[in-house]
Amino acid sequence: MGGFSQPILHGLCSFGYATRHVLKQYAGNDVSKFKAIKVRFSKPVLPGQTIQTNMWKQENRILIQCKVVETGDVVLSDGYIELTDVASVTTSPAEVGYLYSRNSSESYILKSEMIFNEMGKQMAQSPDLVGKVNGVFLYNITAGNKVAGQWTVVAKAPSGQVYKGEPKSGKADCTVTMADEDFFQLVTGSLNPQQAFMAGKLKVKGNIMLLQKAGKLFEQYAKL
Repeated sequence: MGGFSQPILHGLCSFGYATRHVLKQYAGNDVSKFKAIKVRFSKPVLPGQTIQTNMWKQENRILIQCKVVETGDVVLSDGYIELTDVASVTTSPAEVGYLYSRNSSESYILKSEMIFNEMGKQMAQSPDLVGKVNGVFLYNITAGNKVAGQWTVVAKAPSGQVYKGEPKSGKADCTVTMADEDFFQLVTGSLNPQQAFMAGKLKVKGNIMLLQKAGKLFEQYAKL
C-alpha cells in the first residue's frame, strides 16, 4: 500500500485542514479572501490523528506549520497562505494562532495553549513558588466533548516544568479535566473554582487538597 503498513490520510486532506484553519483564524471563514498556498509535505498523517496548525501573520501572508499532536511530528512545513485581506483577530496571542482538527468537521482554537506556555516561562523564573506547591499535575483540556490537549505541570523543587502530554515518569498527584473555555475562565478569574466543581465543570482525580496549592501558579492570569 504505497510502502506504508496502514492507510494514510491523503495529502490534500492535510492541505485542506491547514487552509481551513487559516481562513477561520484570519479571514472569518470567507473563502473569497483566499489567494495562494504553498507547503512542503514532510510526513504522512494517519486517520484519526489530530492536526495542529501553528500560524504567524506577516501582513497578508500567513506562515504555517502543521504537526500531529499525538506524535509531535511536523507534517506540513515551509508553508504559507496568502490572503487578499486579513480580518481583525480577537483571539490571543494576536500574532500566533493554534488550531486543531481531528480529521472531522470540528476545528477549534485552544485558549489553554497560551496559559500553559506562559506558565512554563514563569515557573522557570520563580523556583520559590514551585517549591511551595510541590506536586505533579495532569491537565486534560477538552473541546467538543473530546480531549483536545494534555499538559503536565511539574511543580517540584528545584525547578518547575510544563510540557505537553502525560507525565514522563511516575504518575500525576492530581488530574484535572476541564473544557477549554471553562479552564480559561477559571484561570482568568471569571469562573469560581468551587462553583465549577459543584457544577461538574471541574473534574478532579487524586489529591484534591494539593490542587488548592496549584492555584498559586495561575494567580498572575487573574488580571487578563
